[in-house]
Amino acid sequence: MSPMPPDRLVVPATHAFTLRRLLVAHGGPVTHAFDELDRPLAHAGNEGSIALRLDDQWCTRVENLGMPELGHLAGRACRVAEHGVLGFALLSCPTLGDALKLWARFAPTLAGGFELRQAVVPGAVEFTIRDLYPLLPGRSFALDRFIAFTLGLCEQLAGLPPQAMAMYLPARALTRAVAASRHHPMPALAGDPGQVRLIVSNASLATPIASAHAGVLGMLLQQCEMEQARVRRPGDWAGRVEHLLERRLDMPFPIESAAKALCVSTRTLKRRLQEEGWSYRTLVDEVRKREALRAMSNPSMRLEDIANLVGYTDQANFARAFRRWTGQAPGTYRAEQASKVTPLRQAFRAAA
Repeated sequence: MSPMPPDRLVVPATHAFTLRRLLVAHGGPVTHAFDELDRPLAHAGNEGSIALRLDDQWCTRVENLGMPELGHLAGRACRVAEHGVLGFALLSCPTLGDALKLWARFAPTLAGGFELRQAVVPGAVEFTIRDLYPLLPGRSFALDRFIAFTLGLCEQLAGLPPQAMAMYLPARALTRAVAASRHHPMPALAGDPGQVRLIVSNASLATPIASAHAGVLGMLLQQCEMEQARVRRPGDWAGRVEHLLERRLDMPFPIESAAKALCVSTRTLKRRLQEEGWSYRTLVDEVRKREALRAMSNPSMRLEDIANLVGYTDQANFARAFRRWTGQAPGTYRAEQASKVTPLRQAFRAAA
């Protein structure tokens, strides 16, 4: 069974600003498509992350703007460094081939809903991109954005022009790529239905990256692996429940709703979780703790915003839960973390 599709995305604020600029430039009078971007952007600067609920209705509105190339433009407008720890790890790789292998390994952690595999072919490496939810509204935009950023990754890291790669797309994606070629070169060719293939030659993969730094890369890989470890295997029930909870913490979501979303009875879900050593209540608490600690590192988010994000409408209840998780009050924890100079920052300073 596939994991449930995301309905809340936590993305770098710079991505949202980029998307809004594109909508302003090409959306014309369809201003209601901006609503879900404007509210969080009003409370965020260009730094940090914001939570967006880009539901089916919103994605459908965007796709109905009559601009099929919008996803490609959004992907090409993104910069590698905007992808946080993974972005800096890509910049620290020795060659383009190493960076693409890293992207294939960790991209599913960052961009939920996609699977990226690699295979050696004569004289090249083939990367296959699969959308896990192709029938949902808005997935054309999401897929195009993912494809375009992968292309831009090669260009930004190694100066590899799109013409140096071969991209095979299904018919509908090919039509959108041709439309996007008015703005950016797109190496698009007709391919198999439901499958996107990117082929990069061995010579191109050997291209060195100017910002490579082995010491920094080692520490960043540890951070990427820690983040990946938080994402459970898609085959286990606790992982499926966590995937649901991560996007619904700010609303009531009892076990009955989770069971319905996973197409099982409440009794069966309880039994499956118990077999893996979990209870639904324990999973809710763990996900709240993880998301709260992650949000604490974003200075643009107020404590009350973090409390609401993880499902606490009462600040006193959030403070008690946070003290139970960390042994500290939320404000004390944030101040202590802000005062620390992490080894990662030290490494970047040394590399500068």
